[in-house]
Amino acid sequence: MIKRSQKYVPNLQKMQAVCTRNYALLLRLLPMEYDLGASWDIKCDGLLEFQLKVTERSRYTDTLSITQSASNLPKFMVSEFDVRVYHDAQMAEVIGFQKHKRLRQNYPYPNPKLHHKDEKYQVNSLLKDWLNLVFTKQNELTNKGALMTPSV
Repeated sequence: MIKRSQKYVPNLQKMQAVCTRNYALLLRLLPMEYDLGASWDIKCDGLLEFQLKVTERSRYTDTLSITQSASNLPKFMVSEFDVRVYHDAQMAEVIGFQKHKRLRQNYPYPNPKLHHKDEKYQVNSLLKDWLNLVFTKQNELTNKGALMTPSV
């Protein structure tokens, strides 16, 4: 008897929880007021440096890009996130990762690009881990609340 694999069904509760957590963590990074094109450098330690930039603004949503600024890494290893911040829903969702736009909620498996079945959840979870790392490293280094310096 051949056993068919069941279709992957996304867990929306888990996805919403991680997006809500990402929103809360991102708010701690952003100043109260900022403009389109504003950017900040985030330094975790000597090797971990990122740039956070506001790429789009509208009434209820913002789009941010988070790019690792490491000159010692090959380009394919540099982390890049595009994050849509929904202020009305209080959620932040990754909409692009490593130049791959329009992440789907689920992918058939196997697939030609080797995406996980739950790729969108995995990438949002990675953003959550990255944001937690920023706060942990910052607390270890300075024990100060100021995380960013404006980028020139």
